[in-house]
Amino acid sequence: MNNSFPRLIDGMCATLRTEVLSRLDDEFARGQVFGVINLLNTFKVRADWSAGFLLQQIAAQQDALAGVSAFVQGRTTAAPPALALKTVPAPTSVNDLLALREDGNQAIVAWLSWLASNQNALEPALIQDAHALLCKAMLAEVTIELKNSSLPMFAQMSSGQEG
Repeated sequence: MNNSFPRLIDGMCATLRTEVLSRLDDEFARGQVFGVINLLNTFKVRADWSAGFLLQQIAAQQDALAGVSAFVQGRTTAAPPALALKTVPAPTSVNDLLALREDGNQAIVAWLSWLASNQNALEPALIQDAHALLCKAMLAEVTIELKNSSLPMFAQMSSGQEG
């Protein structure tokens, strides 16, 4: 049976802590080891095997874009951005998911630009509701990104001490 990627990283970090750090007396060297541990923890949640957060970000984008399209449909004579929502085929590589997320970000920018360009032709409530949905998707992307990032170990790296 193969170990999971997170388990492999956890094993490397545990080995560095128990076998390497316990034998180092130099604070600089200890700080460097903590830097490697921090880097490994970042890899653990962001590496190729961890695509779940990208799917969450893409879902938030698609919900917002579909919502904005629904708000605008039939409520304006200005032509909205011609954007097609893309479905995520399964299985999908991380590179494909990154491209989909980028497409979603570009679609959000297109909608924000369109809303700004057509503010005189649109109801203020429509602009406010559409803007809120798009901002919610952007906030979700950042929130998911932070949730899936390891906590930095700056104190340990600078002091060479655990905790």
